[in-house]
Amino acid sequence: MVGWTEKYRPRKLDDVIGNKKAKDELRQWAESWLSGIPKFRAVVLIGDPGVGKTTCAHALAKELGWQVVEMNASDHRNADAIKRIATHGAMGETFTDDGEFRDSASGQRKLIILDEADNVFGREDYGGIKAISTTITGAQQPIVLIVNDYYELKRRSSTIAQNTKSIKFSKPHKQSINKLLKMIAKAEGLSVADSALDFITERSMGDVRSAINDLQALAEGRTEIKEEDVIALGKRDTSQTVFNSLAVIFRTGNCKRSREAVFDLDEDPETLILWIDENIPIAYKDAADIAAAYDALAKADVFMGRVRRRQYYGLWGYASDMMSCGVSLAKSRSYSGFVNYAFPGWLRKMSASKGYRSTMSSFAAKLGSHTNKSSKVVLQEYLPYFRTLYTQDREFRLNMTRRLGLTEEEVGFLLGQKPDSAKVRRVFDDLRKVEAVGKTPGTEDKAQADEDAGTEEEASADEGSLKEDGDRPEVASEEPEAEPDVQSSLFQFE
Repeated sequence: MVGWTEKYRPRKLDDVIGNKKAKDELRQWAESWLSGIPKFRAVVLIGDPGVGKTTCAHALAKELGWQVVEMNASDHRNADAIKRIATHGAMGETFTDDGEFRDSASGQRKLIILDEADNVFGREDYGGIKAISTTITGAQQPIVLIVNDYYELKRRSSTIAQNTKSIKFSKPHKQSINKLLKMIAKAEGLSVADSALDFITERSMGDVRSAINDLQALAEGRTEIKEEDVIALGKRDTSQTVFNSLAVIFRTGNCKRSREAVFDLDEDPETLILWIDENIPIAYKDAADIAAAYDALAKADVFMGRVRRRQYYGLWGYASDMMSCGVSLAKSRSYSGFVNYAFPGWLRKMSASKGYRSTMSSFAAKLGSHTNKSSKVVLQEYLPYFRTLYTQDREFRLNMTRRLGLTEEEVGFLLGQKPDSAKVRRVFDDLRKVEAVGKTPGTEDKAQADEDAGTEEEASADEGSLKEDGDRPEVASEEPEAEPDVQSSLFQFE
């Protein structure tokens, strides 16, 4: 059975619900290819899962009559795979599925789509990011990268960030999703109660794909969906409603509603207190209100400290009350207008260093296994000396890269470079050259030196023997006496 997400996938860009600005930017970028190769040969579509990024890419290709070459998360996306599919596709002209030639000069192009490009990592995707960078810089065909976490992609490759146009997608409005679900239900001859549609829409949290899948799951074996039928879907996941909870705390003066907003939120107090701390100066404008709010938050932090010291989690309730009711009632007046709540700075910094810390841990585990030491000992005692040797000694660098099986990220960590930098590429290029001639890294120079030294010694010995032969009178050689046979083993018999 065909999934409804595919069955009702829009065929035109304008048919995709929501994100009008993003769709206009995507169309403008695509149209720039009609007059040649534009400044940005690739575009990055950024947004949460299910907001229409992949759908827009396919709809764009349909609208312009472009062929599609796609790689997604189910494919191996290492360097060889990307070069074989994406790079070769992006470098040349295009043909239809029937073998008909499509001339790029007449606007007949193919669209290269790389889905979940921020998830290209691990040994199975080795060299993938570098191959993507190379593909983008030399592309003769338009490329679309689809990501959920744009920062992760930028962190791993500055080349991609500098040579692509980024377009942000947001979650569609609930009314748009509800309208789409009604259209699908009508097309399927399905009668759905309005309250059931509202529940599905609310539960999707802006994920259109999730909403359509839920509707299809409920419709299995039914011609009518009632309100009680949606109970099978379970309680709505509230893990992504932190902004709604902040709005209740900061915009209302209702203690009960503020407590309920925190209670329904799938965030622990340790994380929630960071969100509130970051946004008090943004939500409140009066200095006295800000001071009073921080005073309530400080009391919450005192309770949090006692939880950490005593491991008595019953105090979390007092902390939650102070950071919800206390902060909500701290203001002397109500505030109106749009508030752009900010992500906690501390969490952002920790997230920014997540990749670095992960790479450091993976390297420590490899060296620790090699030396029979713990990762902690490796990082505290071995890393400074290892890094010095690695950066200064080419033979050591190539040997350790091969023996430890270091990745581009780990080599970049040791050299203090980005994974796609020229220095990191040179390490792997040198390693491939050495391995191609079948020698251990660093031994080719030593072997050549030993061979040269041996040749010089033989030449010197020959020259010395010639001189000695010239000074000595010739003596007739005598046959050496034959030595008697010697039994070499107790088990040797005649």
